[in-house]
Amino acid sequence: MTPDQFLQRIAKNAPAPVYLFIGPDGYQRAACRKALSERLPQIDRFDLDETNLTAVLDDARSLSLFSAERVMWVSGAEAALPKTRAADAGEEDTAALNSYLARPTPGVVLVFDCGRFEFDGEDKAKIDRVLKFYAAIPNQVEFRPYTPESARELAKDLAGAAGLKIGLAEIGLLVEALAGDASRIAVEIEKISLFAGQ
Repeated sequence: MTPDQFLQRIAKNAPAPVYLFIGPDGYQRAACRKALSERLPQIDRFDLDETNLTAVLDDARSLSLFSAERVMWVSGAEAALPKTRAADAGEEDTAALNSYLARPTPGVVLVFDCGRFEFDGEDKAKIDRVLKFYAAIPNQVEFRPYTPESARELAKDLAGAAGLKIGLAEIGLLVEALAGDASRIAVEIEKISLFAGQ
């Protein structure tokens, strides 16, 4: 699903028990994380570069001392992939994930976040491996980079929301200078707004 579809769904319904957030765009990811935190204020952070998947799932099964409902944000989701191509590599983690998905803990929203890889180019094979490993997760949100046109639209919308009147040529120059990166565009529009004042 797209980030917009995710935001629409959680605005109307309770969040799903498990999500895979995949793709490099940080701007849309931040909006989705904010929407989740508004629904469930307690966010516990984990990093699969520092801990293993089984430990995270065990924590998800245990009751929290502070809140019955929480989000478990698991960054570095790609680190759970087996390092070897052996037939049994990663089977234990896959079995643990499937077991959790069969009986997720009520009140816990588990978000596996993979933001290192692009959908195209050299990273395509890597992102395909991540998608294959987490294929059992039904709710997958793809954070694809903005196209040049959508980045210009975003810049225009952000400028308008900030009360700035920026010409189309200048919007195009800003988007080009920032390589269409939505997060950087938002920061620069905010800087311009602060500089321009009222």
